[in-house]
Amino acid sequence: MYLTTDHSFARQGRRRQGFTLVEVLVATTLLGLLAGSAIWALTQANNYASIARLYTGAETAAQNQIDLILTDSPFNPQNNPVQIPASIALGLHAPQTVTLYSEPAGADGQAHAVTGQLVTTVTNTNVVVQGQNLNLYSATVVVTYTYRSKAYRVQLNAMRASDV
Repeated sequence: MYLTTDHSFARQGRRRQGFTLVEVLVATTLLGLLAGSAIWALTQANNYASIARLYTGAETAAQNQIDLILTDSPFNPQNNPVQIPASIALGLHAPQTVTLYSEPAGADGQAHAVTGQLVTTVTNTNVVVQGQNLNLYSATVVVTYTYRSKAYRVQLNAMRASDV
């Protein structure tokens, strides 16, 4: 009987184990690109969410002012004496500073807030029908604010008629 000590046959039948260095580097590069893309996309989504949150805050401030104009009473400009609440007085009202968003104190102990300027303008439309003045007032509320060096503006309009 003849015995061989050559193990080449046994080596050829075995499958290779693990990955080569090139395969590991390619996989790591692809994972790095994927992670970088995901971080960029999440950063952009966070930026858009911040802008939308501030716009919503400005819209809410403007809507609150419109609600005050529409509900403040009595509003009877045709009466003698005239009954017009201060919120519906004709002309340009003094700008008010409104807080659009305020986040709680962070790790540094400081709270951050974004504010804007709210300006209300009320005009008499002087609409006359069959010789009768309808006493329609037009109100425009504008909120302006700056966020990350960019100016934003929200404008809402409303009409108010006499209570009687």
